[in-house]
Amino acid sequence: MKPFIFALLPVFCAAGSLHAQSVVTEPIGFNKVTCLSNSDTVVGVPLRKEGSQSTALSGNPIGTGDSITLPVTATLTAGQFSNHYAKFVGGAKDGSWYDITAHTTDSITVDLNGDSLTGVTSGDAILIAEYWTLNTLFPPAEATETWTETPAASGNWVPDGHAVVASTNTLPTGRHTEIRMPNLTEPGTNIPPEGRYFVHGTIWKRSGSGSTDYGSTIIFPNTLFTISHTSLVSHQTTYRTIGEVELGTTSIPLTTQDDVAQDNFIGIPRPLPLTLDELNLRQSPGAFMASTNTLPTGRRDQLLIYDNELQRRNKAPSAIYYVHNGIWKLSGGGNTDRSNEIIPASAGFIIRKFQVPGHPTAFWNNTSTY
Repeated sequence: MKPFIFALLPVFCAAGSLHAQSVVTEPIGFNKVTCLSNSDTVVGVPLRKEGSQSTALSGNPIGTGDSITLPVTATLTAGQFSNHYAKFVGGAKDGSWYDITAHTTDSITVDLNGDSLTGVTSGDAILIAEYWTLNTLFPPAEATETWTETPAASGNWVPDGHAVVASTNTLPTGRHTEIRMPNLTEPGTNIPPEGRYFVHGTIWKRSGSGSTDYGSTIIFPNTLFTISHTSLVSHQTTYRTIGEVELGTTSIPLTTQDDVAQDNFIGIPRPLPLTLDELNLRQSPGAFMASTNTLPTGRRDQLLIYDNELQRRNKAPSAIYYVHNGIWKLSGGGNTDRSNEIIPASAGFIIRKFQVPGHPTAFWNNTSTY
C-alpha cells in the first residue's frame, strides 16, 4: 500500500469561548495518501478537525427518547456549535459520539439515534468537535488544476492543489474528480453511493442537482468515502489531512439487518497503519461475529478492503477477511493466520455484518495503539 506520514506537531491550546473547563491539548498529526489517475481511492479521515474543546457534565442527562439534553460545565455562545458533535471521553460511553442538535449557554442537546446513555453520570468528560465537510477537507479554491514536473524530465508530476481536480463542466464527460459518499441508510450489500460530488465554478456540486452549493456536506467520523479520478485526470494527486490525533477509544456502531447482510462503511480515525488484530474487532464483545467454518456458507461477519495501489475505477474489494477459530483468515487463503496483516492509515473498508433477527446495532470499541 502507499506510504503514509504521521507526525506529532507542537501541542497547542485551542482558543475559544468555552469557559471554566479544559481546552483540548492533543497532538496534531499529518497524513497523506497517493490517489492514482483514472482510478478510485477509498479512504477515511484519520484525524479530527482542529479546534475541538472539552467540557464535562455538570449534572445527569435530561430527557427521553433520542433527544437528550446534557448540562455542561462550559459557558456556551449562541450558535457556536452548529455542525458539531459531542464525544464522551471515558466513563460508561467512552468513545461514543452524537450529533449536537441545539444548545443553550450551559447545555447541549444531542441526537442519540437509537442509542442510550445508560451509566452516564455527572462529571463525565465530553469533547466537542466540528465535523469535516467537503469545503473544509477539500476547499474548492485549492483544487488541483495543473501539474509541474519536478525536477524537469523526472516523470514526477506535482499537483498545484489537493486531491480533487476541478471539473470543466457539470456533465459526466467533463468531470475530473468525484467524491462518492456512501449511503448510510440503505439496507443490504453492494449499495450504490448516496451522491457524487465534484468541484466546478468554485463550489462543490452534486450530480443531478444543478448549481446548488453542496460544500457543507458532512463527512462523518469513522466513515469512508471514495476519491474517484476519471480518465481526464492526467497524473496522480495527493490526499493530505492535518488535524488532531484521536486518542483513547472510539466507538463505532455497526448495523445489521433481520434477513440479509449489511454493509458498514468504515474510515477508522487513526493516523497509523493497524494490523487486523489491532483493530480490536474480534476482541470487542459482540462487534464481529466469528464464522462457523471456512466455507462461504459458514461465513458470518466479514471485513472487505480495497487496494489503493490498483489503478482501476469501480474496483471490487481486493481481500475479504473473517474470524474463525480465534484468528483472522483470508477468503481463499486456507487456515493461515492473517492477524498481523496491515490496514494502512486513511484506508477505507467495509464491515459486512451477518443477518441477525431483531437487527441489533453492535458497538465496536477501537482502542488507540499509541
